[in-house]
Amino acid sequence: MKFKILVISLCLSFFRTFSQDSTVHELKELTVSANIVGTEIRKTGRNITTILKSTIEAAPVKTLDGILQYAQNVDVRSRSSYGVQADISIRGGHYDQTLILVDGVKVNDPQTGHHSLNIPLNISQIEKIEVMQGGASRVYGPNAFSGVINIITKKIDKSSAQIGLLGGQHGLFGGNISAQTIKNGLGIRINADYGKSEGYIPNTQYDKYSAGLLISKIYNKGSVDLSSGIFSNHFGASNFYHPKFSRQYEEVSSGLFSLNWNHNFSNKISGSFIGSYRIHHDMYDFDKYRDTTLKSFLNFHQTKVADFEYKLRYLAKNSKSAVGWAYRNEDVLSNRLGEVISDKVKVKGFEGIFYDKTKSRSNVSMFVEHQRKIRNATISAGTLLNYNSSFGYAWYPGVDIALPVSEKYSLYASTNRSLRYPTFTELYLNNSTIKADPKLKPEKAWTHEVGLRYFGEKTSGTVSFFYKKMQDAIDKVKRPEISVPTMENIQNINMAGVDFSYKIKLATKENQFLQNITLNYAYLIADRKEENFQSFYTLNFLRHKASVGFDLLPFKNTTAALWYTYKKREGTYQWDNTRAPEFYKPVHLVDLRIKHQLKKHSLFFDINNLLNYKYYEFGFVQQPGIWVSGGIILNF
Repeated sequence: MKFKILVISLCLSFFRTFSQDSTVHELKELTVSANIVGTEIRKTGRNITTILKSTIEAAPVKTLDGILQYAQNVDVRSRSSYGVQADISIRGGHYDQTLILVDGVKVNDPQTGHHSLNIPLNISQIEKIEVMQGGASRVYGPNAFSGVINIITKKIDKSSAQIGLLGGQHGLFGGNISAQTIKNGLGIRINADYGKSEGYIPNTQYDKYSAGLLISKIYNKGSVDLSSGIFSNHFGASNFYHPKFSRQYEEVSSGLFSLNWNHNFSNKISGSFIGSYRIHHDMYDFDKYRDTTLKSFLNFHQTKVADFEYKLRYLAKNSKSAVGWAYRNEDVLSNRLGEVISDKVKVKGFEGIFYDKTKSRSNVSMFVEHQRKIRNATISAGTLLNYNSSFGYAWYPGVDIALPVSEKYSLYASTNRSLRYPTFTELYLNNSTIKADPKLKPEKAWTHEVGLRYFGEKTSGTVSFFYKKMQDAIDKVKRPEISVPTMENIQNINMAGVDFSYKIKLATKENQFLQNITLNYAYLIADRKEENFQSFYTLNFLRHKASVGFDLLPFKNTTAALWYTYKKREGTYQWDNTRAPEFYKPVHLVDLRIKHQLKKHSLFFDINNLLNYKYYEFGFVQQPGIWVSGGIILNF
């Protein structure tokens, strides 16, 4: 209790220390996707962190999971390097509880959240990233259980081209190319990227690529975007899912096709339609069976997702309203997941191997939201009613309130209900390392939050306090009396915490050495511990997470970004039944990027894990030590 009081006091003291500015910070003008109608960040009743492209381009990162490592209360549990596989969770949730959006398109895979970042997207294409803390099912549907990562890509606003090359230790090599043109409101962009590494320890090599095409048309009353892309990654998965098997291997590929249409019917009425289709293939080899006569031991999965959504918005003088519907169909075809079928489907390239199981389910949603300004307060309230063909009806109500108390300060509060349906893996995967439960119930939660925002000329910040009450939480659990972990619904797990973020813009002169400081801190606590069981996900949350970033200008046309990240994880991991569980050790990471600008072109030099710290994000999956790399970016 003393520690929590100290944290709260420190947070509030930061606001008092830097509250001397008289001008509102530019962040207040940002419009974010906190609700269906869209709202300026200053008027939202939710905790949303916005990562701008300037921060992404300056940071010592090359993949999406890299930049999220520094975000407020985001837990990135990597099993390998450079986005090979990374689980993203928010506020103590786990990787299946976070919704990932790309330009409004939901890219979560119903097989497992391990595949959520298998998307055809290069970090150079990102305009900004919105990180929403807490459940958001009333806005985004079932998968938005503990938070949302909303990735917004760059628009085609001019004709240009870019080439990037990358190289470094451990056989690291990569490159990307993009070109775009626009004329009379019609824009076309093509992009491709490739990356590989020999691995930092045995069986951590990877070889991946992606390519995409965007056709965008802007007309006098709206816009239409047609996007398509492919992604492929082959990688060594040493110890990924069991500490005694270092020869694990995986091949994944996906295709994503989407249509995004926005139309203004009048000054007050507008509509938007998003339609998408995603197909994903996964081949997982637990112990190099693909090179033996035991190919039947391989895991093959294919998922297909069709998603359609329409929203209609109405703007009045002091209010905004929205109604809409959504339909989503999820299919899995597998030799491990689903229900047995008689009409087997041959797995291409593998003689005698068949997909002999399948499962299909669909969601239909209808939603309504109304936002009204009452004096200075902005109130948003709404609900979403969802029918799932496997689990029946559910509804997600919620309300957000934002109250500016001065030109610089704004209070907010929210309460929202969220729900998540089990993945196909949680329902059906049975092998020597896990036992599924086809009778799992959806997990549910109520999240309550209050917070304070500050906007100044050179400083901005947020402090928030939240409480999440969960029911039927889904977890992978290991009990002493059983040898194989099982998927279970766990009752009575409630979490509370504090989020704190602050940004300080110090540069008053072009040549000032220290330009900006970014500080994020989160503290979480749960009312239940691992007693007589081992939790693999739900109780393996970050008790403490802090990240501090410094933007420096050491020389003219030369910038440096230095980031420090601290993590202290709750929970344990275990080698086998003969050894006692081990607690996770604290993690200290330091990353550095030095970047030199040559007119339109730039050179960069990165050192990741500068302290060469030995650490583990999950079980016995060792993470990379110090890794030096560099590259060049050419703009035309």
